[in-house]
Amino acid sequence: MDAEAQYKLGTELSEFVTNSQAYYEFFQNVQEIVTTASDLSLINMNEVLMDKIKSSASSRAITNIIFYNHKLNSIDENGPVSTTYLGKAQTQWEKKLIKSMNSICTELNMPLAKKRSILEGQELKKIWNELGTNVSDLKKFRPIFSINEIFDHILSIKCNNLTDLAFKSITGLISVPIRIKPFDELKKQYEKMSLEYFQSGLDENLNSLIEQEKHKNGIKVVEINDIIMTKEFSKTGCTRSLRGKLWAQILNVNVENLDKIYYNYLKQCVFDYDLLIDSIYYKDVKTKAVNDDQVFVFEDLLYQVLLLFTRDTHLLKLYENKSIQIPKAYIRPKNGDQRYHPVFYPPNGFLPFEGFTLLVTPICYVYSDPILLYYIFRKFFVTHFYKLSIISSDPQSIIGLCALFENILQSKDPKLFFHLRKLDIQPLRIAFKWIIRAFSGSLLSSQLLELWDRILAFNSLEILSVFAAGVFMYRRQNLMSITNKSHVESILDDLTSLKVVAILQLVFA
Repeated sequence: MDAEAQYKLGTELSEFVTNSQAYYEFFQNVQEIVTTASDLSLINMNEVLMDKIKSSASSRAITNIIFYNHKLNSIDENGPVSTTYLGKAQTQWEKKLIKSMNSICTELNMPLAKKRSILEGQELKKIWNELGTNVSDLKKFRPIFSINEIFDHILSIKCNNLTDLAFKSITGLISVPIRIKPFDELKKQYEKMSLEYFQSGLDENLNSLIEQEKHKNGIKVVEINDIIMTKEFSKTGCTRSLRGKLWAQILNVNVENLDKIYYNYLKQCVFDYDLLIDSIYYKDVKTKAVNDDQVFVFEDLLYQVLLLFTRDTHLLKLYENKSIQIPKAYIRPKNGDQRYHPVFYPPNGFLPFEGFTLLVTPICYVYSDPILLYYIFRKFFVTHFYKLSIISSDPQSIIGLCALFENILQSKDPKLFFHLRKLDIQPLRIAFKWIIRAFSGSLLSSQLLELWDRILAFNSLEILSVFAAGVFMYRRQNLMSITNKSHVESILDDLTSLKVVAILQLVFA
């Protein structure tokens, strides 16, 4: 990061902190210390104040804000690769999405958005907690794009100037120069996944005393409220009863009065305007997210989160420093102006892929408060999940995760990889649907939450690629026995018996 970028980041962080509730509470805390500290004098004022401020909760809150936002904004995704052929690939993909959205609009002869009547808004408000009853015929709606479509687009990306064979995967599908971590570096990064450490989600059934001790330590970690400490604690998993608090601390989500006001504003936007994309989300929830006996109870919560999410213009900030063009629609104002004016559509700037709603369902197991649930999901999205559907040189973008998966599987079990290739089976084609949905819909909820614990604790989506490679390695014996590609689906279709931590340890062993 050059000096100009550092200055800009510092300025933005400073402005963000000074406008936060934590900063206001910090000043109140300082005033209280000055007026109540008995050991304060003109001689030792600086030393005493600094000691008391450092140990205060308000000081830790500001430290958490700075740490979280610095990590979020300091990643450089716009290297030379991103601004050339990958940037062009992203632009081409954006055009396809906009064309698909317009086609749906034309096919259905429906506007992208329309204002609800006062009566319609009032009726929707009455059934806000029963939105499942508001679903009409959804057969005519289709996804904006399927997982296969983005997969095929990724495979079509070629680097014409690629001469460095070190970047090429001779037998894999990804042949673009994404800089992925060597396995030794990954193993060091995920050192706390080794057998030496007690793991929640695996070992608590074997040693309840250690689990009880970890729970006690977890309570202390929650009370201290330090992001770095919380992440370190969560690298071996979160205890169930503390998971919600630990996730909120790692994501630096603390719902304040302004957040509640904004949440209600988004609700009012739903009551005021009907968006075509709402029905696409409705259908995705019905067909992908709630066709499970464990998940259907969250149906109304899923609708609430997604309807607010698509209207949340706060998300537009996510795309400011990235090579992503926000989709636009054109409207003609009713004030007599004959010109068409561009507006972002949908308002949050994001067009979802088929099955996107599965990324919300696991969070419903952790949070029952709809406001906190919404802000946790939004932070998950802006920190991690947006990367799952963009074309970028970021190693944690979907291309980087695909390249990492192929690299791990080839290096850890080359015999299995080449056996599958000999049968014309591309492992990535199978693993892609797991990775892009962060394994939601594939694992049992308890195991999925264990996986997501590690995404947050290690601040990386790379664990998805590691786990995907581990699934193939775990099912190695069955896969090595097949003689044609028709049998592979039956071996890898059902992942509900898998233990996440055990498979990750298998890979890192």
